[in-house]
Amino acid sequence: MSWIMKNLLKICLGWSLLLSPPSSGWCGVQAWFVHSANKVLQDATPTETRKSWSLAAARGEVEACQLVLRSDRDLERVSIQVTPFRQKRTGASLHPELYRVHYIPDVLGKVPYPDPLVPLDRLSLESGKSQPVWISVRVPQTAPAGIYQSTIRLSAGGQVWTGNLQLKVWNFSLPETPSGVTAFGIDSAAIARQHQVDPDSAQAKTLYARYYEMLLDHKVSAYALPVDIHSEAAIPYLKDPRMTSFMIPYPPEDEALKNLVKRLVQLDAFSKGYFYPLDEPVKEDQYKRLMEISERLRRCAPGFRLVSPFFRNPDWGESQTAYDLMTGRLNIWCPNSHFFDTEPKTRPTLEDRKALGEEVWWYVCCGPGKPYNNFFVDLSAMNHRLLFWQQKRENVEGLLYWNTTWWNPDSLSDPWSSMMTVKEINPDLRGDGSLFYPGKQVGIDGPVSSIRLEMIRDGLEDFDLLTLVEKKKGEDLVREYTTRLARSLTDFEEDPAVLERTRREMAEWINPISSH
Repeated sequence: MSWIMKNLLKICLGWSLLLSPPSSGWCGVQAWFVHSANKVLQDATPTETRKSWSLAAARGEVEACQLVLRSDRDLERVSIQVTPFRQKRTGASLHPELYRVHYIPDVLGKVPYPDPLVPLDRLSLESGKSQPVWISVRVPQTAPAGIYQSTIRLSAGGQVWTGNLQLKVWNFSLPETPSGVTAFGIDSAAIARQHQVDPDSAQAKTLYARYYEMLLDHKVSAYALPVDIHSEAAIPYLKDPRMTSFMIPYPPEDEALKNLVKRLVQLDAFSKGYFYPLDEPVKEDQYKRLMEISERLRRCAPGFRLVSPFFRNPDWGESQTAYDLMTGRLNIWCPNSHFFDTEPKTRPTLEDRKALGEEVWWYVCCGPGKPYNNFFVDLSAMNHRLLFWQQKRENVEGLLYWNTTWWNPDSLSDPWSSMMTVKEINPDLRGDGSLFYPGKQVGIDGPVSSIRLEMIRDGLEDFDLLTLVEKKKGEDLVREYTTRLARSLTDFEEDPAVLERTRREMAEWINPISSH
């Protein structure tokens, strides 16, 4: 063997994994950091060569980044170790969680897209395909403010690479009760079907509770509690400060309705509950039904909150809009975001209704698509997250989303192999009504999160930050920040670096000494 070949072999065996594009040869493994608000496709290559990454978070916040690996050959055993984040001054430590980013095939242009986040137990690399590892850290309310350090050690193909993570914990906390109201659906029958349990069994109820809890852990409130709302078991759920809303059943008998309202009032939970017996009225008989519901609630449920999402004006006549017909009938206004933006009456009407003490929510579902923001798999991570900056910009208080586990067997058999959830409506949509993955397919007796759900939590945390700035510095500064990232509902920032700089600026307004 020549002197050159011997030294080349020594370099390959002894040096750290390269952060710059590798030369040809079996030792070519790359590793690089990526912001969590990026979706890394399998053909991605590194654009930066640094071996460190900086995170920043308030107490009560969850922050993440991605470490992407790429090899020029198959590697079966890749070891990754991330030490706890430690603060030198106090000795406090925060423990990271690692997830393997999985890919859903046959998405936009038949390209696999990253979405499911499976707790990492083992890692392998496929030649020529980038593989992100999601590194997440939760900052408890008791964490001392300041700088925390962590070290990453990678072993692959006989090579060792080390990198560093830094976390700045700001000296303030996000509220335990989110500032933004949410109301998301969960399909219990779909969960039972995918986990292969009887939908009426105790197992199914336990599974539903786990999905409910994961939503709540992501600052999202589900439509329905995991237990009978009339039972004693419902009380802890009704009193949970993380919960911002819940759907109140609408029984046909007046006496049953009155008794339920009385119970919720006694538990001091009625103010978080809402009635939702009618969806997306368009026809004249639907509006008549809405009026009947409203009149009945005035009799039987004084102080009620009523929502009826809508996406267009009524389909008869041209003289009246949805806003004209709904005034005096409901008190939670919930237009689709596209209708919100395009109907001229939206903004002036809702401003007036808010001044009267009514609430404004909005919703997305199978529409709108681009250039609007939504939660489809093929949209960018910034698309998902910045919906909440737009929400703050428009003074919208809540977001309603129709489902998180819509695994309709008429559309798909396995969410892990296809996310064509509403092909009867639009076969080009992937992931509509589905933010979870059923864990059974990967050995988990419960839900698996997604990049989209993580972005929703991040967006709600951003909404909290903006609300804290608003309370301390006023609406003008909040509008400056929201306009920087969300110039309109169709024109918004795509660069996560701008988002990160803006978040850190806001932290300095909330607590000027938070970096010390």
